[in-house]
Amino acid sequence: MAEVTYLEAIRQALFEEMERDPNVFCMGEDIGAYGGAFKVTEGLQARFGGERVLDTPISETGFIGAAAGAAHMGMRPVCEMQFIDFISCAYSILTNYVATARYRAFLPCPMVVRGPSGGYVRGGPF
Repeated sequence: MAEVTYLEAIRQALFEEMERDPNVFCMGEDIGAYGGAFKVTEGLQARFGGERVLDTPISETGFIGAAAGAAHMGMRPVCEMQFIDFISCAYSILTNYVATARYRAFLPCPMVVRGPSGGYVRGGPF
């Protein structure tokens, strides 16, 4: 088995799942044409188009809410926070809605929220 980085493994998994399941889509800040802050999603938009790889505004609460709605409708969203530090902007919707929708309203919410972190860029708290 070839040795790969975490970045390469995540990118490969995204490509594989998007090939396998047309309901899987990605959304986040700068993940489309730019390929994400750490280039994990590089090439996804070129391969799968802008309808399945969505650049979002800088509104973590907004795109997590949109992903939850899509998940309720049978889609399989993969959301990417630009940096894990920004997940705090979406705590309310994640903890009070996404995490409880299945138990409160019998609405499954199958979604992934990714949050890159680490010391690679040596950029202060990121």
